[in-house]
Formats: sequence, structure tokens, C-alpha cells
Amino acid sequence: MRRVDGVDAFRANMRETDDAVVRRARNYVDTRAGAYAEAGDIVKPLNAGVIGKEAILGDLFDLARGTLGGCRRAEEIAFFKSVGAGIDDLAAAIAVYLKARSS
Repeated sequence: MRRVDGVDAFRANMRETDDAVVRRARNYVDTRAGAYAEAGDIVKPLNAGVIGKEAILGDLFDLARGTLGGCRRAEEIAFFKSVGAGIDDLAAAIAVYLKARSS
């Protein structure tokens, strides 16, 4: 299995991957709402008809719960696209707060 993480392009007009990767990959996102509105790696292929919304197999919630099957063969690509969600900032703030409190 190959893994591709897209975390730099955070606007609908920005991309880190091409259509071939998104079409071939097992696609996961941090949040569906964010991916459908802000992630050029998802928005552009959706708008062009390269993929449908069913190509997004899960979000961060699904991944954290362990309810997704993941890749089954070595030649598969897992693509995780993040545009940055508020929960990321909250988790970082909690970690910093707990570290400072224990010092």
C-alpha cells in the first residue's frame, strides 16, 4: 500500500495531486464538508466528473473509530486529504495546555 497525505493545498483552486491519483486511490478526508468546499484535490475532480462523492470512503471520525477497511492490496493507494479543521487546532491547544499544566 502506498499512502499519500495532502495537507498543504487548502483552497478549492489549489492542488497537490492530479486526477489520476484521486481516481485510483482509496480517498479519505478530515471532514467531508471541508473537503467538498475547500480541498482542490477533491473539489476539482468532483466538478470535472472524475470522481463522485462516493469516492470519499470516510473522514477522520471514521478513521479514528476504526470502522473503515483500508487498503487490501500492496498496489493500492490511500489518499488522505486535510484542509485543516478546527478540531486539529483544539487538539493541539489541549496538548499544549496539559503539558504546561503538568510542568
